[in-house]
Amino acid sequence: MYDGFFREIEYLRLSVTDRCNFFCKYCRTKEACEIENKDLSKDEIFRIISVFKKLGIKKLRFTGGEPFLRDDIFDIIEFADSIGIKNINVTTNGYLDEEKIEKVAKSSLLSINISLDTLDKQKYKVLTGVNGLGKVISTIKSLSKFKKVKINTVLLRSVNFDEIDNLISFAKENKVVIRFIELMPVGVANRIFESEFVSIEEILKKFKNFHEIESSENSVAKYYYIEDFDHIVGFINAVSGHFCDRCDKVRVSSKGVLYNCLFDKLGLDLKEYLNDEDVLVEKIQEFIKSKKFIRNPTTDLMMFKIGG
Repeated sequence: MYDGFFREIEYLRLSVTDRCNFFCKYCRTKEACEIENKDLSKDEIFRIISVFKKLGIKKLRFTGGEPFLRDDIFDIIEFADSIGIKNINVTTNGYLDEEKIEKVAKSSLLSINISLDTLDKQKYKVLTGVNGLGKVISTIKSLSKFKKVKINTVLLRSVNFDEIDNLISFAKENKVVIRFIELMPVGVANRIFESEFVSIEEILKKFKNFHEIESSENSVAKYYYIEDFDHIVGFINAVSGHFCDRCDKVRVSSKGVLYNCLFDKLGLDLKEYLNDEDVLVEKIQEFIKSKKFIRNPTTDLMMFKIGG
């Protein structure tokens, strides 16, 4: 499946819920959350995954909100595997109990990305609204024995600019890759973007010796071997050096709306066509042809509603 600029679209990010047990200050606020749950049903998700598989999607990532708040998330993961999608991944805040950790370890997930923006308990509680750092660290340590684990760290000047060394050391100790991500001007993050934004270039200046390494995966991240730590670190410069020219992904929100880009305000409501697969395929292909070559500079759409 190709867009209008002949970019092959083979990566689907599917938000299974916009519910979350955290209120990270760059993602969501209580007043922005809806009381009524309108998430896609399991059967609707099955139909969407099936159609995108037929359209050539090779990589699938479940996002949210917090995906593991859905009781049926493991049924959804196994369904994707059963129809032949092998590159199945999930992004989570990592606030998981032992039962879920065990299920993740046994699941068909290829990798799991866990958000971790600070190693300071107090800062973590202020940032997320939850006193959960210990539980998240435990999740990382446990799952790294069974799955490919990546730590996602959003760069925030007042939170973790002084923790870069500690975060890399933590990743190395636990044999996981850490990726530093530039804060994006999306939703509530617009309120803090000017004061909190840190560029990847500013972080790289902290290191004495490093060099970029080739990655076998088609990734938005650039990976560097940091000699200071003898460890590989990923960097995602979504603002200072965005990668629209090689974008291979589309997104479906937890309400069933297809977006060509995280920064798009208008999408295609897939729920209107779920009962007719032929029409659904046609509508998706037509919509993806309209994917822009360069993203909008900012958006007011909430990150947790589109599945960042």
